[in-house]
Amino acid sequence: MILGIMSDTHGHLTEMRFVAKKMIEEFGAEIIIHLGDDSTDAEDLRAACSEVITVPGVFEAKYADPNVPNRIIREFDGIPFLLNKHDLEGDIDPTETAQDGDAKVVLYGHTHQHMISEKHGAIYINPGHLKMDDNRGFEPSFAIIRTAPQKIDVKIIGLRENVLEEKTFFVE
Repeated sequence: MILGIMSDTHGHLTEMRFVAKKMIEEFGAEIIIHLGDDSTDAEDLRAACSEVITVPGVFEAKYADPNVPNRIIREFDGIPFLLNKHDLEGDIDPTETAQDGDAKVVLYGHTHQHMISEKHGAIYINPGHLKMDDNRGFEPSFAIIRTAPQKIDVKIIGLRENVLEEKTFFVE
């Protein structure tokens, strides 16, 4: 399965649409995952992709709404993923979820800094942000994840179409 991951679009719909088109047409993304700020931006993508999954970001009113999940656990090719943005009291704890083996991959945003790392027994992936005018110093980027049973390939790609980071993991 091929997943396109984006975060922190903050209303930058032109960049978001450009990236979504690239995810689908160039990389074959079957599902787009938007990790908030602003998850409502992703409503615009539902016509382009068969499935769009969103979690709200910390700057969205619905983030504090107890009826809207801030955390989603979902399996792709038998690998459990935790989709999350940031912590509120009562939310699923990413560290506990990883340590317990309930999630083998944790997707997150908020920092605007792309990252692929391993900790707490899980793979942590932050796709970065899509703000051309970001003041934090990190290049706009997104992630493409290819899953297969017990394996994931992760690429972080900059908007200049350069691969910023790439790793393969084998998951039990």
